[in-house]
Amino acid sequence: MNIEEYISSGVLELYVLGALSKAEAVDVEVHAAAYPEIAEELRTLQATLEGFAQAHAIQPPAHLKQQIVSEIEKTVAQNKSGKTVKSISISNTSSLFNWLTAASIIVAIATSVLSGYFWSKWKNAEGHIIALEKENVIFAQNANYQIDSTQLIIQEKNQSFSFITDTATTKVVMKGLPISPSSVALVFWNKNTKEVFLDVKSLPVPPAGMQYQLWALDKGVPVDAGVFDLATAGNLQKLKSINSAQAFAVTLEKAGGSPTPTLEQIHILGTI
Repeated sequence: MNIEEYISSGVLELYVLGALSKAEAVDVEVHAAAYPEIAEELRTLQATLEGFAQAHAIQPPAHLKQQIVSEIEKTVAQNKSGKTVKSISISNTSSLFNWLTAASIIVAIATSVLSGYFWSKWKNAEGHIIALEKENVIFAQNANYQIDSTQLIIQEKNQSFSFITDTATTKVVMKGLPISPSSVALVFWNKNTKEVFLDVKSLPVPPAGMQYQLWALDKGVPVDAGVFDLATAGNLQKLKSINSAQAFAVTLEKAGGSPTPTLEQIHILGTI
């Protein structure tokens, strides 16, 4: 709980003036019992209001006491004699003016406190609205980002589909050799654009410091087609372009690749 914000909200002043509902007053008393700072502020406000009341107290006229006593004695005597009882009148124009003045001062204080209280509530509501507006902006930005990302993925999928279904694209199935019999991967090579895409279906996770490398075999000569990772297995990976090939193979090399293939590490091989 933000104690300073609670104290500055004006609810304590309303409590001291008796302007809160029973439930709201109980809530203030609970907070005052739980937080010494609120209890101290409440005592200060009560003392201030009492001091204000005493400072603006209206001293009754000196003769008023005697007048009241005389009226009471007269009323008692009339009751005993059976006469009609008259009402006691102690008001005059001067005292009425003084009481109205005091009442106007108290109303002014209450109005000031209420104004501060509702101003605080309005500021809190305004802050909440601003926060909601910021959240809406962020949400809209994220939504636009998601839309852009989805459109990009769809575009890439369409391009991949067009490439694979192109009549100039050759699909090569590379199957596992004795060193890795269950391994499988697909190579898509376009004779016109010379582009090469790889789709790994199954390959063992390479040891630390090792990486798989694709080779194109052109008239028996291995041509580097680039290294690749298994992190994107199941998706098409674009590798180096190849001008001519009759077969493709994958070897396990040191990370970063090798200028020549390690023949004893050929995992999969496929011919066109």
